Amino acid sequence: MRKLALALPLIAVLLLAACGGTTTTSGGGNSSTITMAGSSFTGNTSITVKAGQAVTFADTDGGGGTHNLVTGTNGQFAAATGAPTEFAASSGVNFSPGDTKQIVFPNAGTYNITCTIHPSMQATITVTP
Repeated sequence: MRKLALALPLIAVLLLAACGGTTTTSGGGNSSTITMAGSSFTGNTSITVKAGQAVTFADTDGGGGTHNLVTGTNGQFAAATGAPTEFAASSGVNFSPGDTKQIVFPNAGTYNITCTIHPSMQATITVTP
């Protein structure tokens, strides 16, 4: 029974990610999820949130590789004015297999996210006022 209780939230995240398209959240405290597996983003790669909301980046594939997410495209860091401080340097945000991290996007704008290890990984976070 305990395993089922632990598996249900993961299944919910995977089902939501599999829906594709754009996810919009509203209200304080809500978050949207971008899922990583192996060497790619899976599910939603275009998320819209309001300023001050978090986006959850989840490497749900425990057997996958590591990731280093930065602002930019094609695996190349490009500074983005207003981006979260976690993305303010080329060192970016590191993920090991199974990691999940929430990152708050405080400022309106459109932010391209890429992985320096897997340049084909591309996501877009649109932050509205």
